[in-house]
Amino acid sequence: MLLKIPFKSMDDVLKMNKDQLFDYLKEYDSMVKPTDSIEVVPFEYGVKIVYYHRNQKKPYKTQVYLNKFDDTDALKK
Repeated sequence: MLLKIPFKSMDDVLKMNKDQLFDYLKEYDSMVKPTDSIEVVPFEYGVKIVYYHRNQKKPYKTQVYLNKFDDTDALKK
């Protein structure tokens, strides 16, 4: 993977709308093409981004962004 621009903080990524996020991902990840689409799936601890090529139903990539989590005791459960 070729990184073209600096990686944004998770807080910044989680605040983006779908269009902003797709534009950022196109610049950041050389695998993402302008004809691709993404699905943003929010969940309790962050968001999951599912990448699709044009006219495809099966995703070619999934990426998860997690919220900051300060309570390390909860991670041990």
